[in-house]
Amino acid sequence: MIPRTSVAGCAKPRRLRTRGFSLLEVVIAVLVLAMIAGVATPRIQNRLAVARDTRRLADIVRVREAIELFHEDNGRWPAADTNASYGGWDVSHDGGFIGELVRAGYLEGPARDPRNDATYHYRYYVYPVGSYGCASEDPFYVLGVRAFETADFATRNHGVVQCSGRDWSSEFAFVVGGGAILN
Repeated sequence: MIPRTSVAGCAKPRRLRTRGFSLLEVVIAVLVLAMIAGVATPRIQNRLAVARDTRRLADIVRVREAIELFHEDNGRWPAADTNASYGGWDVSHDGGFIGELVRAGYLEGPARDPRNDATYHYRYYVYPVGSYGCASEDPFYVLGVRAFETADFATRNHGVVQCSGRDWSSEFAFVVGGGAILN
C-alpha cells in the first residue's frame, strides 16, 4: 500500500503539541495572584500590628511587676536615667531602668517595644514626693506605653494615672503607676 501524499508529493507533517501555559494564561494567573495579595496584605499587616500591641501590653505588666518587686526588696524605685530629648523620661530604647531590673534579676530579659523607636517605646519616670498634687510619703513612678499601632487595641486597653495637677492618661496609650495615691 502506498501512503497518501499531499499535493506536492510529501506526507503531511504532524503537529507537535507542546506542554505548558500560553502567555495569556500566565498573565491571567499573575493578575489573580496580585489581586489576592492586595486583599490579604492589609489583613496580615493589621494582625502583625495587633500582635505587637499585645506584646507591648504584656511587657508593661511584666515591667510593672518587676518594678514593684524591686521596690519591696530595695525600698526604692529603680533609677530613671533622664533623657532631655524625651522630656526627662527614661525611655526603653536608651534608658537604664530596664537594664537595672535585668541586672538585679527582676526581669529575665530586656523588655523593649517591638519597634522601639522614637514613636513606639516605653517611658518611665520617678517623681518626688507631692509632685502634681499626688498624695505620697515617698517618691512615686509612672510607666507608660507611648503609642499603640491599632486604634481598636488602644480603645480597649488604657490605664488611668492622674493626680490633681496632671493626667498622664492623656499623654500615653497605656499608663500605670505606683507609690502614690492616684485618682
